[in-house]
Amino acid sequence: AEYFVKETGWDVYDLNQPEQAQRSVYTVFERAVLVFPVYCQNVPEVIKAFLKRLNARYLTVVATYGKMCHGRVLYEIQQCYTAGEIIAAAYVPTKHSYLKEEAVSNFDPLLCVVQKTLSQNPGSVVIKKTYKNPFANIGKDFRSRMCVKITTDRSKCINCGKCERECLFGGIKNGKANANCIRCLKCVTNCPTGALKSYNRLPLRLYLKKKDVSNWYIHI
Repeated sequence: AEYFVKETGWDVYDLNQPEQAQRSVYTVFERAVLVFPVYCQNVPEVIKAFLKRLNARYLTVVATYGKMCHGRVLYEIQQCYTAGEIIAAAYVPTKHSYLKEEAVSNFDPLLCVVQKTLSQNPGSVVIKKTYKNPFANIGKDFRSRMCVKITTDRSKCINCGKCERECLFGGIKNGKANANCIRCLKCVTNCPTGALKSYNRLPLRLYLKKKDVSNWYIHI
């Protein structure tokens, strides 16, 4: 998202911030770029809800994925977005939430997407259906809870409430994850004292041993 802001000079709307998300809903865009992470080979629910209200004549969609499988989220978005045309799209391999690895820092392969987004007569793009695990839609949040355990070291917890403020889903209370938690690890990442830790259970550890995929898939 920061890369597109740098290249286009356009305003940025953070959908995690309620005021900015609300403002974007009441704006009619000639062109817009939507950037989001793939969640369990699916479009995140917040993005699905946003797309129903988005009013952009020309839309570019960029999905980041954790080098495993991105499903067919771009295809699914093109099938449901009716307010305008999708003129460019891309799958970008970035850092997996549950792997300790360096995040991608060079986004130059997206320059052609920027150019298409800014072109005078962009024209729509056809996004082909890609592979999606047949079980990807079943119990997404439940699978996350079963595969990742979040623990709290009470000796380090200072009851600052930052984990609760950072969580978008009401998934943690008094330092303890509840049934609303989707294991995005935002609370763990933002804990100022390191009191929160995550632990990958065996099914996830086996899954993460799969050979990663670092391919960029660009549709222009």
